[in-house]
Amino acid sequence: MEHSSYLSSNSREPLILIVDDIPRNLQVLGSILGENGYSVNVASNGKGALDSVAAQVPDLILLDVQMPDIDGIEVCKQLQSDPQTAHIPVIFLTARTDTEDIVRGFEAGAVDYITKPFFFAELLARVRTHLKIKQYSDIITEQNQHLQAFNQERDEFLGIVAHDLKNPLSSIHLLAELLERKRTSITPEQLKMYADDLNLATDRMVGLIDNLLNLHALDTGNFAFSVEPVDVVPIVANIVEEYRLHASSKRIKLAASAPSMVVAQIDNTAFTQVLDNLVSNAIKYSPNGAEVNVTVSALPSTVSIAVQDKGAGIAPEEQMLLFTKFVRLSTKPTGGESSTGLGLSIVKRLTEAMNGTVRCESTVGKGSTFTVEFPSNQ
Repeated sequence: MEHSSYLSSNSREPLILIVDDIPRNLQVLGSILGENGYSVNVASNGKGALDSVAAQVPDLILLDVQMPDIDGIEVCKQLQSDPQTAHIPVIFLTARTDTEDIVRGFEAGAVDYITKPFFFAELLARVRTHLKIKQYSDIITEQNQHLQAFNQERDEFLGIVAHDLKNPLSSIHLLAELLERKRTSITPEQLKMYADDLNLATDRMVGLIDNLLNLHALDTGNFAFSVEPVDVVPIVANIVEEYRLHASSKRIKLAASAPSMVVAQIDNTAFTQVLDNLVSNAIKYSPNGAEVNVTVSALPSTVSIAVQDKGAGIAPEEQMLLFTKFVRLSTKPTGGESSTGLGLSIVKRLTEAMNGTVRCESTVGKGSTFTVEFPSNQ
């Protein structure tokens, strides 16, 4: 028998692998540990132990030192050399008490040893202790991973803020200097042009700040939702009207199609932000002279809002990254607009918080359709 299993009644209990070439030891240890609430796998030799670990990683290993094929010292060394198994605590089971043998065991990576014959109370106490230590170690490892991810996200955040706020601020600074130099000779037409440029620069900064504040509110759980039956048609009409001027500046035909009334279970503010981001993106990534269509549909149990553009489309390998924070894809805005990589992440977070779904269908060279669905009022 290479390896088999004793399963406790609770499969979520810690899993212990027992490795011993004496079947009676496997049976007795397996029974004792199983009766004390542990799941148990057993192996009768070193190769079986390595195969068992490869098939199912245990939380702790009780490992006999003296075995015929691969001894316990070598098994422990191989486990320690693999990053996937190096974290598993190994307790040696040995009949030898020479200091040299014990030191060899610790040098191989064991956390403890128990001499044969042993008392079951002592064995159980050591098992509990090292499982608790491993639990704390796993928690620390997980927290370190979260901290590393947080630090990486913070660095990305600072880079985006530094870049995306610097550009419009530089534009405002240059326009202010230009207005100062030409204050006595500027024409009304030039003044309007400069004012439009100033408004565009400030809008970019306000948009970035709004997205960052929304993201922070979502991350900290401070975004207040009030989901209730709402007619989405007027909201869609208002968003389309607000973006009509921007669309016309790129000669984009912006149109909406909707029934007279469609009621969905949404938060008014969150839904408005979702649609605002989707329509803004559609115009941002559509070429001059293209079309953007917003379609509202009442389905049997949901309400669907689709925003379709005729832009460059999104490559299949990039579509899985669409709703990730700070991601910037190879597709670029067509009119020099800025992109923070936050809009679609916020769309997903807000939509799911309202029990909705969002998806994208895109073909390179033909455009993209983003569709959000929310429960209807039926």
